Amino acid sequence: MTALASVLGKPAKAKPFAAFVADDDSRDAVIQAAAEASIPNPAIASGNVADAIRRLANAPTPQLLVVDLSGCADPMTDIGALADVCDEGTLVIAISDVNDIALYRALIGFGVHDYLVKPVDPAALAASLGRAKDGPQPAAEPAAATTGRVVAVVGARGGVGATTIAVNLAWMLAHEQGKRVALVDLDLFFGSCGLTLDLEMGRGFREALENPSRIDGLFIERAMIRASENLFVLSAEEALDYAIAFDPSAIELLLEHLRRDFQAVVVDLPRFGARTQTAIMTPPCSIVLVSEPSLAGMRDTQRLAKLFTSLAPKAELSVVLNRVGANKGAELALADFEAGAETKASVVVPFEPKILAATAGTGKPLAKVANGAKSTAALRALTARAGGAQAQRPGRKPGLPPFWQKWLSFAPKPKS
Repeated sequence: MTALASVLGKPAKAKPFAAFVADDDSRDAVIQAAAEASIPNPAIASGNVADAIRRLANAPTPQLLVVDLSGCADPMTDIGALADVCDEGTLVIAISDVNDIALYRALIGFGVHDYLVKPVDPAALAASLGRAKDGPQPAAEPAAATTGRVVAVVGARGGVGATTIAVNLAWMLAHEQGKRVALVDLDLFFGSCGLTLDLEMGRGFREALENPSRIDGLFIERAMIRASENLFVLSAEEALDYAIAFDPSAIELLLEHLRRDFQAVVVDLPRFGARTQTAIMTPPCSIVLVSEPSLAGMRDTQRLAKLFTSLAPKAELSVVLNRVGANKGAELALADFEAGAETKASVVVPFEPKILAATAGTGKPLAKVANGAKSTAALRALTARAGGAQAQRPGRKPGLPPFWQKWLSFAPKPKS
């Protein structure tokens, strides 16, 4: 191992790899990972990100840099200060003792190549170093562009048809737009997404939520049921006498994994979970609020729409007025409903009993049974609205990883 002072002491050319770690176990893990990744002469020093900032301020920075965020009061501020002293092209891998999905998302969104939680697994770090060596800069933009869109479907009241909307929306995204779609039913006791598509319930969903450490791509793949080439369903039918206790962050971690593998993730979100789970909605995302044209539906639509606007202001909200015409004479007129709910109905789905009867128990969506029906046309319009194409982020300069985009615009002064 080469001493850091000799490696980073203002050489004419930056060395390929350096690390600043705060404890011996992490130091040993970095040494082992560097050897597995075939990185010769790793420069490893004791210290955290503050030490890295101080030491690298007047030296060419390495191509790969591991920094320790342990003990940082404000990790994002420290990473920003690190970006100020690093040269363009440096790829940063952060390690820390904080297991926080929000911090992980913030760091990755800022442009950090990877984030690993202590105790550092040498194999995981070696794999991360290998991916960085294989060309992370060209992969940076496509990785951001392939973040799957989350569409949460919530019923303002029970029995308004939210599950039917969620199933048909997922089916149309998969079969008519050709996207790879995951349909997630978060009602583990009474959810009926799988039943609507005539599928057997999968196994492992509850275990994943109760043991977030088990959530990974392989585990999710085993728990999901394949409904078609592009549509996969994650659901359960747990015994009513079983008490399920899981950390809400498990759902957040689950969505993070699904968004990497699927272009769209449609979540049938029970109304009782909306208050605790809506805050995890991050762009690109949509919320579909389904109601019926009743007085109670109007009231609950108004309350939930305000909640969603407050908890997930960046989510695109669509209000669906479903089963219109089912109770003629007892329904609110569209104008009265919108006035009372203090929001516009994005889509109005008419009640067509013959078509609904034809789909009941067949496992077939509306588009397959009645492609030309008015209700199918309404759901197709909703699919285009809620599952729209992702917008490209403006201002990105080609050829540079996102870690540098934020800071180049400030034109920092050259190093002394």
